[in-house]
Amino acid sequence: MKHYTKPKIVLIGAGKFGKNHLRNLIDLDNKRLIQFVGVVDSDPKILSLVKKEHKVKTSSDYNDFLDLADAFDIVTPASTHYYLTKYFLKRKKHVFVEKPFTTNSKKSKELAILAKKNNLVLQVGHIFRYNEAVILLKKIIRKKGNFPFYISGKFLQGTEPRKDVGAIFNYLHHFDILDNLLGKNPVKLSAYSNLNLTNPNREINAVVFLQYPKINACLELGWISDDKIRTLDIYSKNQHIKCLLDKQQIEIFKNNKLSETICPKHKEPLNLELIEFIKCVKNGTQPTANGFVGARVDRIAELATISIKKKKEIKFSNVS
Repeated sequence: MKHYTKPKIVLIGAGKFGKNHLRNLIDLDNKRLIQFVGVVDSDPKILSLVKKEHKVKTSSDYNDFLDLADAFDIVTPASTHYYLTKYFLKRKKHVFVEKPFTTNSKKSKELAILAKKNNLVLQVGHIFRYNEAVILLKKIIRKKGNFPFYISGKFLQGTEPRKDVGAIFNYLHHFDILDNLLGKNPVKLSAYSNLNLTNPNREINAVVFLQYPKINACLELGWISDDKIRTLDIYSKNQHIKCLLDKQQIEIFKNNKLSETICPKHKEPLNLELIEFIKCVKNGTQPTANGFVGARVDRIAELATISIKKKKEIKFSNVS
């Protein structure tokens, strides 16, 4: 793998969430960790604003940057992820792609294999791997008596983040958190949804039950709540741990009483994951959330949607 002192990076998509990537990439450029080459977007208003505020090269055509960039940061609708990622990997470019990786686990695995074959960095935006509370939680549950037997998670809000996929692919964060914490695939799963108010093929809420060896998990996902809820409750022999993901805070309960509140030093997860991407590109290493991780998480989301449609429990088959 080629090594770089300052990778040249292009952002594709500077809209709703892309603007957060834009802010971080400009910061990383100012710190001389990268050379931020420019922005691609289909909206001329966004391009005009970016060019005016940040004085960087802009275009509606990513081909304008092919000879200028080492890596591409893809923050576009989920339906475009497979094509764009494959396009750049085939042209020997490193890729960071926001979640969901794709909406088809076979295609996700195909991209992971392509990146490996071409000796490229492919990182999927599973941002909660960089949440300080989740990082600490992973250490806590490794201690004797703390490994969970039951997990409950909620990822709910009142506004719809994406128009092209349903609640499950929008909010597959908990699937990745469990993959990260447990290091295991579920044995089987079942999912239910009773609200399809805007599109019969796109659920706006879901309850997903995952069965792991000796662990059961129940996850609630969707945009049906007035509040923004990002929680993970872990029950073990010794204690109940509540992780407030948005606050990056952990509460430990013993004997039904709050025993301890832990607030790790807050760091922006998006900044941390982009820094890891840069380091991997520089050093020829692989990120925590590589393409094979993305394919596993996509497989869980995919099977959950199948379970809803078929109204049956589904056995999990490994894609890695």
